[in-house]
Amino acid sequence: MSRTNKLLHLIFAVIVIVELTGRLIDNVLLEYPVKPLIMIWITLYFLLNARKRTFRNGVLLAFFFSWTGDIFLMFSGGYDNEMLFYTGVGGFFLAQVTYIFIFLLNAENDIKGLLLRNPLWFIPLLGYGVLIYWLLYPGLEGVMVPVILVYALSLIGMSLAALNRRDRVNYSSFRLVFAGSLFFVASDSMIAINKFHTEIPYAGFLIMLTYIIAQYLIMRGLILEKPRPASNNQ
Repeated sequence: MSRTNKLLHLIFAVIVIVELTGRLIDNVLLEYPVKPLIMIWITLYFLLNARKRTFRNGVLLAFFFSWTGDIFLMFSGGYDNEMLFYTGVGGFFLAQVTYIFIFLLNAENDIKGLLLRNPLWFIPLLGYGVLIYWLLYPGLEGVMVPVILVYALSLIGMSLAALNRRDRVNYSSFRLVFAGSLFFVASDSMIAINKFHTEIPYAGFLIMLTYIIAQYLIMRGLILEKPRPASNNQ
């Protein structure tokens, strides 16, 4: 790791520690100044280190949507302000849709995706999505029934698209992005369960911890994705 990247990681560690401490002790004076910096740091690190440039704009768009989700959720008052909460969720929905397109449309070769080669791999993640929606359904009312369904489909779809990258990209890139997608699923699942089903102890801390890990792993995995050989470029 270069000296610049080591310095950047030191800065990131400070941002994360302050953010998670603020969450743990419920102190907005600690959290609010640093939370917007998380996706800004991830974007900067990606720009400085990405090997593959053809999907740069799409990745930056996903990061931007995630950043807007962070900002709106931050000001939703612990998810009490309904308008800001759902606007933030909308930002993450757009981020997930963007990630889906990035994961599906970019590859290092012409090998078919894992899910096309073996559709049985759909079952675990789809089953998890059905289970979570079944758990949340009794607490949903009116328009929230289809809204949460669509969001759940986008969330599980993002992780499935990450899984589909297996053998289409180098293994280091695949495993980091897929692991990140699972942390994203865990983070958003906790948000939904905490709001619509059962209050989770230390929910804010756990949600933010898994979210930061998710975005960091996805970013690092995308950095490692290699450009297609020149002879295969279209």
